This record gives sequence, structure tokens and C-alpha cells, in this order.
Amino acid sequence: MVKESRSLLRRFPTDLKLVLATIMLGLVSGLVGIVLNYLLELVEFFAFGQTEHQTAFLTDGVSDSRIGYSLLVVGLSSAVVWYFLQRKVKIFSIKGQLEIGKDGSPPKIHIWKQLFHSLWQIIAVGGGAPIGKEGAPREIGALFARPIGKIFCLPIEERLFLIACGAGAGLAAVYQVPLTSIFFVFETLGLAFSVKRFVLVGLTTYLSANIAGFVISNHALYQMPVLTWSLQEMRLLPLLVLTVVPLAWFFGTMMKQATIHRIKNKWILFSLPLSFLLVAGLALYYPHLLGNGRMMAQDLLNGSDARTVLLLFVFKAFVVLITLWAGAYGGTLTPSFSLGMAGAALLSFTLGVENPTTLLLLGSVCFLTVTLRAPLSATGLVVGFTGLNQESLPYLLVTAYVAYGFAKTLDALWQNVKTSKNSS
Repeated sequence: MVKESRSLLRRFPTDLKLVLATIMLGLVSGLVGIVLNYLLELVEFFAFGQTEHQTAFLTDGVSDSRIGYSLLVVGLSSAVVWYFLQRKVKIFSIKGQLEIGKDGSPPKIHIWKQLFHSLWQIIAVGGGAPIGKEGAPREIGALFARPIGKIFCLPIEERLFLIACGAGAGLAAVYQVPLTSIFFVFETLGLAFSVKRFVLVGLTTYLSANIAGFVISNHALYQMPVLTWSLQEMRLLPLLVLTVVPLAWFFGTMMKQATIHRIKNKWILFSLPLSFLLVAGLALYYPHLLGNGRMMAQDLLNGSDARTVLLLFVFKAFVVLITLWAGAYGGTLTPSFSLGMAGAALLSFTLGVENPTTLLLLGSVCFLTVTLRAPLSATGLVVGFTGLNQESLPYLLVTAYVAYGFAKTLDALWQNVKTSKNSS
């Protein structure tokens, strides 16, 4: 029966098979988003006695001892899990899955270990790890694209395209941002643009988001005041870019180094628990450092004093970097979003801006643009996270592209510095 079905599929035109494969991938990715949502809530309930959907701040009303115990358990278990997962098998990133080997085929992946690796990221974030959750659904979407591509007997090039579609579908499912996820695929995965590919990626992301939408709300993640946009924000743009972009560029550079030098050998059994212990110590004074950055961003939107904002910025950047270097895996979208807000908040204190909310949002799009190197994706994510209307788009887009240009300039300057050092 299976052989007959595969034989029948081989006779289908490649374009038809690709459409059918993207539809199946969208359905699967949407269901994956639902499962991950329930898994995250389950872990949060066990760790903190409540979920982030039941309260504005996950740690509100939770004792220090419970927070510390949860982080210690998550740190120890994560160290053991990631140590054994990587002993004899390589864990692939999405870009790693898209690489072609010498034999002309994608790398061989241990699908069950790769799947468990992605699921554990959700468990770690739910237990308080200070990193993002979006890596897991993107990785699982890309992972399921592989067998789906084989089922439909797609050629290698189309299978790789399907993997990229799966990454976008996973992001669309958990954050309910289907259009932004299309931009994300083309901007961050280096996918060559064509109208055909744009439509197929969109088919996958919109289907995935709608399936997951039966459970995952498409409402804004943050409680926002009523905003009024004006050209005053644009007058502050040069100062904002000069302040936030270098911070984001430095954070992004350090993040790459932390990822490259991530501990994977036996030392992870010591480094990762110690990093979570450090996070627990800081959380005694600043509990909103925990999780993917949602609590920190909401705290900034609600209003904080300059000293608190400065410490939140420094500590959040530090715990994200140290956690990744110590051996953990996870996303950086929402941490970057909150760090951008904090950088803009510091500028607003310096300039004496009375109602800085719009400036905070421009800071977040600055930071996201630089860390992602994706201005359209960064703009779409800020809109999706906050529920902003179309009036905000010109301001966000201009800010994103100015920040992107400045970041490219910093890249060129840094490359010149390294070249000069090597030649001397």
C-alpha cells in the first residue's frame, strides 16, 4: 500500500507535490505549536504554580525558595539532558540542516534526539531559563519537513526549501505572526526570493498559524497604553540609533561567540547548573529577569526607575550570554525585544522624555533588527508582540532600516580592524 502510494506520488508534477507537502507541513507545524504551548504551560505550573496567561508576571506571589528550587532542578536536569544528547550525535541548527554535504544531500540527523533537544528548550524556558522559546517550534517545524519531503518524493532542492518553510511555520504558530514569518524565512535563512516561493511559504505559515490559533491567542503579548505617533519620535531617531545599535551590535557579537564556544563536553555538568544558580541569585532581587524577557518588557512598559532599568539591561544581557555559553539552547527574539526597550528607556531618562512608550518600541525594533539582521522581520515581530496599528509602520520601518544600515557599517569597521590586526 505504501509503495503503491509512493509510486503514485512520483508521477505527480513536482510543483503539485510541493504544494501538497507545504499544506501537510503547515498542518503539522500548527499542531506542534499547540503541543508546545501546552507543554510550556504545564512546566510553568509545576515550577511556579501558575502560567504566564493567568497573571501579568509569572513570578508574582511565588516564594523565593520555590523560584530557586525550580531553577536548580532545571539547571541540573538540563545539564544532564544536553550532555547525553550530544555525546555521540551532533545537534543541528536550522541553518545546519540546510547545508549540503559532499554527497549532495542534507546532513543525516538523529530525528528523535533532535526532537527531544527542541522539546527540552521549552521545558527549560518554562522552568525559568532566561532565554527565548521560539527556537524550539522553528527547529521542530524544520525537522518534520524532512520526512514530509521524503513522503512526497521531492528532489533535494525542494526538500531544503521545505525545511525553511517548516522553520517559518513554527514561528508563525507560537507567535501568531504568519506574514512576519514569511519575511523571517527569506531574511534570516538566506532563501532566494521568488513569487512562487513567497506564496508557498505563506501557505505554510498562514495554515500553521490558523491551526495553532484554535488554542494560541492572537492577542498582543503586552498590555499597552494608548499611543500617539508623531514626528517627534523621528527627531530623536539619530540619538536612538547611536545609543541602541552599538549595544545591540555588541550583544549580537558576544552572542555569536557564546554560541560558537558553547560548552558541550562533560564540563556542561558543572557550567550549566552554576549558571542557573547565578540566575537564581539575581532573581532574588530582580525576578523579572527570568523567562524569555516578557516580564522584563512588561515591567518597562509599566514604568521603572533609571537604576532598575540599567540593572535589568546589564543583568538580562549577562544571563542570556552566560546561559548560552554554559551549554543551554534557546531563542533570543524576546530577550532582544526587552533589551531594546531597556536601552531606549535609558535614553529617555537622559533626555527627560515624559511619555517614552513609542521610544521604547522604536528601541526594540532597533535591537531586534541588529541581532536578526532582518528589518522587515523585526518590524513585524514588534507589531505582532504589541498589537500596534498601521499608523506605527512608517516609524518602525524607517527606524529598522536606519538601524540595519548602521549595523552594516559597524560590521565593516570591525572587519577592517580584524584585517589590520592580521596583516600587522
